[in-house]
Formats: sequence, C-alpha cells, structure tokens
Amino acid sequence: MIAKTISAAMVAIRRFGWLPAVVFLAHVVCAHVVDVYRLWPPVDIPLHFAGGFAIAFFISGTLETLGDENVVRRPDWIVHLLLTFGLTCAAALFWEFAEWTADRALGMSCQLGLDDTMGDMLMGVIGGIVFSVPTAVRMQRKNAADKSSPASS
Repeated sequence: MIAKTISAAMVAIRRFGWLPAVVFLAHVVCAHVVDVYRLWPPVDIPLHFAGGFAIAFFISGTLETLGDENVVRRPDWIVHLLLTFGLTCAAALFWEFAEWTADRALGMSCQLGLDDTMGDMLMGVIGGIVFSVPTAVRMQRKNAADKSSPASS
C-alpha cells in the first residue's frame, strides 16, 4: 500500500505540480532576480492569487489521482470542494508563517504589517475559490449525469 501511495503521489506531482512550481519560480525571480517587490510592491497581490489558484489546482488534481489509483475512495464533489478549499487556506496560512519566520530568522522584510499579511492570505483564498468553485460545479454536473445515465441503473 505504501508503494502504491508513493507511486500515485509521484503521478500527481508530475501531472499537477508544475503550476505551483511555476508560480513559486515567478516569486523567486520577482523577489531575488528582478527585485520587483521593491520596484512595484503591488505585484504581491496577483502572485498570492496565483499561488492560491495553483495550490487548489494541485490539491484537486492530487485528490483525483489518489482516487484514480485506488489509494483512497474518490470523494463526493462537496467533500472534494471542502478538502481543496480547506487545504488551500492552510497553504496560504503556512506561506505567511514562512514569511514571518524569514522576517524574524533571516532579517528579511516579507511582511509589511497586518494589512499586508491578511491581504496576502485573502488573495490566496480567493485564488483557491476561483479554481475550486467551477471545478466543483463541473464535478457535480458530471456526478448528476453519471447517476441519470442508463449505464448506472
């Protein structure tokens, strides 16, 4: 079972891990190569939104992959939505913890105050919602169509 879980996780990372990696790479380039955060601080807003969207994409895809690979039972669309949303919120929270830790431990200035931190988390959550709601609607419609098809009778 462990080998099957690891194999499914690797499939999920290959299929869905690319978007969070691209967003993280964009953040690194903006922060450490181009210094965009200093030149144009509002760039933080779309990057946190993109991060929330990318994390929701990854979590949703991972849940689908784990179901496809029979590692876990495929959750109902509402459970899928709640897990995707909740884990995206947790990721946004832990990203802010990482920024706070970098500020304290490494002398960086990632967080510009409470408004900045709360805005960052809000944008991550909104990015997750923008991905999750249409995905949940699609899943719900597919579920309803599957239940009404003659093959399911």
